[in-house]
Amino acid sequence: GHNFVRTMTTLAARGINPHVVDDQTGRPTFTTDLAAGIHHLTRTHAPHGTYNLTNTGPPTTWADLARTIYHLTGHDPHRITPTTTHDYYADTTHPVAPRPTNSVLDLTKICVTGFTPTDHTRALQTYLSPR
Repeated sequence: GHNFVRTMTTLAARGINPHVVDDQTGRPTFTTDLAAGIHHLTRTHAPHGTYNLTNTGPPTTWADLARTIYHLTGHDPHRITPTTTHDYYADTTHPVAPRPTNSVLDLTKICVTGFTPTDHTRALQTYLSPR
């Protein structure tokens, strides 16, 4: 299906220079780590409850993540134009789901169970590597 990494990779290959939000900070979550984390929780019989699970590493904005994707795919990261969330959706006529400016989640609870997610930059490199 569609995801941010695949979209940016396609835009880079097509020569498109996108405007990407740079006022929302978080860490991406790759499905391989999400699945591994769920498997770990069920296999280890971790206490029931809510667990935050994202990849680790320094928080990043969507624009910085897009620049990294462009760089890793051999494209000029300066082709990414940063924009605010407000400006990005300024001309939208349909409702827009509100997004937090900071969505960095605390991973302490899942890490205490013995699971350590992959650094998001390394996960991105793996995702983009030829199979």
